[in-house]
Amino acid sequence: MRTLVSLFLILTPFLVTSCDNKKQKESTTDLKEVIKSNKIYANINWVEISELDELMAKESKKIMLFFYRPGCPYCQEMKKTTLLEPKIIKMINDNFYAVMFDGRSKETVVLNNITYTNKEQNTDVPSNHDLHKELVEPYNNNIYWPSTVFLNKNFQKLRSYPGLQKPAQFPRVLQNMINR
Repeated sequence: MRTLVSLFLILTPFLVTSCDNKKQKESTTDLKEVIKSNKIYANINWVEISELDELMAKESKKIMLFFYRPGCPYCQEMKKTTLLEPKIIKMINDNFYAVMFDGRSKETVVLNNITYTNKEQNTDVPSNHDLHKELVEPYNNNIYWPSTVFLNKNFQKLRSYPGLQKPAQFPRVLQNMINR
């Protein structure tokens, strides 16, 4: 009797399975569609400074400039943590034009019809770009990397935030800038 009950318990899972593949195919979720629909906020929609005038003409938004420096460990940390948080990505994409800019770049850029350059064109000499100098406020007489600067819809500076912004604090910063 024990053997019969044991055999029944062992074989039952194999006997009680659904063989109706048609219903299974109809009820499965298309993972590609789910991924595609969620990808809207998978990354920040970074734009180039040169695109801002055209974008602002279509839809006026505030601007977030993320100034980084190559080789900066704090810049890399913010890129790999804070700027990859889904809540932060959504807040930025919904409310700002986001620009990531090398604060030591040698390229000439135009923002709000003002031309900015890096007067030091020698690539071996590190110097901060004029746009960085114009917008980033020193904190305790020092420049901290990265720096995040917010501009209003008229290209006027709202605030400059020095240094690494952690994922726990950055949503408050963004909300503060959204409300201004």
